Amino acid sequence: MQYYKVAPVIRWVIASCVLICTLNSVAQEGPLGAQVAPARTTAPNIVLILADDLGFSDISPFGIRFSNYHTSASCAPSRAMLLTGVDSHRAGVANIPEAIPPEQAGHPNYQGVLSHSVVTVATLLEDAGYHTYMAGKWHLGMTPDTLPSARGFKRTFAMADTGADNWEQKPYLPIYAKANWFADGKEATLPEDFYSSEFLVDKTIEFIDSNQDTQPFFAYLPFQAVHIPVQAPQEFTDKYLETYRDGWNALRARRHQQAIALGHVPADTKMVDMPSTADWDSLD
Repeated sequence: MQYYKVAPVIRWVIASCVLICTLNSVAQEGPLGAQVAPARTTAPNIVLILADDLGFSDISPFGIRFSNYHTSASCAPSRAMLLTGVDSHRAGVANIPEAIPPEQAGHPNYQGVLSHSVVTVATLLEDAGYHTYMAGKWHLGMTPDTLPSARGFKRTFAMADTGADNWEQKPYLPIYAKANWFADGKEATLPEDFYSSEFLVDKTIEFIDSNQDTQPFFAYLPFQAVHIPVQAPQEFTDKYLETYRDGWNALRARRHQQAIALGHVPADTKMVDMPSTADWDSLD
């Protein structure tokens, strides 16, 4: 099957997943022909999908739900911990590079790029015989030795900044002169029909389809679209108009109750009112 030929709706189904693990296994027969638990005959294929700044209580993932993941207050330190399994300070990304104050900048644990003293899960899996792929937001360095192509990923298409426009190759903040995309370690140009989520899914499928052997693969797919700027295709915007019509206060209350129901936060957790939040009903 040529996966890159699937219809757009299938690509969006793939994009909606949070974590997919495909295990290759076969059933075995026990005494008297009874079926016993499948035995894994090969290493699992792994697709790790990261949704940046996503309202995690809004989604309905299948399979196991992990509720004790320790994260950082910002994106790059969280990515560093996810990919290395160590604290963001040890990984060298205790803060995002665009926001490191002078008093932190001189310390090796606050460089804002992934340290060479830590190893990524991609490197470990590559050493174990995996094909390793990455398509999406990297934001852990943009020099040749800090891009994902130098940190264990064999094929890559990476956004090196905090984010970028989702429709065009242009930055979303004035601190960037351009949107810094890289393909296999070299500066890349986006296609004319680019939309970030669809493109990144298709690129991941392209990488997987390029396998010419039976070795397992690890594909890391960190989306950028949920991160600002918020730019969704019109058909998705229209679908959720009623969801947000009651305003952000009502939405926060629903998410608060959902987080309690899912066990993400204790039942007595209180919401915090922020002075910067305007009254929805007073807006035009």
